[in-house]
Amino acid sequence: MIKFYASEALICPRRVWFRIKGFPEMWPEVAKPRLEKGVEIHEILGKFLLEKFNVELEKSVILRLPKLKMEIHGRIDAYKDVPIEIKGKSYMPKVPIEYHLAQLNLYLRGVEADYGYLYYIKLGGDPWKIINGLEVDEFPYIRGQNVKVFEVPYDVELFKETIKYFYEIKLFLEEDKLPPAWRGPHCNFCPYKYLCQNTL
Repeated sequence: MIKFYASEALICPRRVWFRIKGFPEMWPEVAKPRLEKGVEIHEILGKFLLEKFNVELEKSVILRLPKLKMEIHGRIDAYKDVPIEIKGKSYMPKVPIEYHLAQLNLYLRGVEADYGYLYYIKLGGDPWKIINGLEVDEFPYIRGQNVKVFEVPYDVELFKETIKYFYEIKLFLEEDKLPPAWRGPHCNFCPYKYLCQNTL
């Protein structure tokens, strides 16, 4: 049984392959400040939502696919009837990012919810200032400066696409073949760049 993570949905398949093969992560220096700020945003906003709305933090979800011999594990950032996924970004996207949609969609399937929320928080700002300025009267929909929120419905076609994506990685693993890399700006922030750059 191969164990995937929901956070790996529709990211570069080579990164998932390296992780399952047991290669150590070596984060590029340029990625470390973003990681630290992202963790800080999750912790501060999570604590705020817990105190204000008694949400469940880090709710565990497992999607078991025995016929495909796969499992997809994940932890919902915040849960109160519907999943809420928190993403720290250096810029505010105009539309939800595809792999974030795929991750949230897996959670929607896991808890059998019709919709959920993506919270984008700008990394450059002071997290406490952002959170102190939030309007939360319509929770789980929130508003605020340096915050963008998307209400996202469950998408059965996206779920099928995501399962197919993981299954194809499983086939590469079984054949002990390296999957193709999805080259782009994300490569500079990948913990497996040190391995991948020599195989492109």
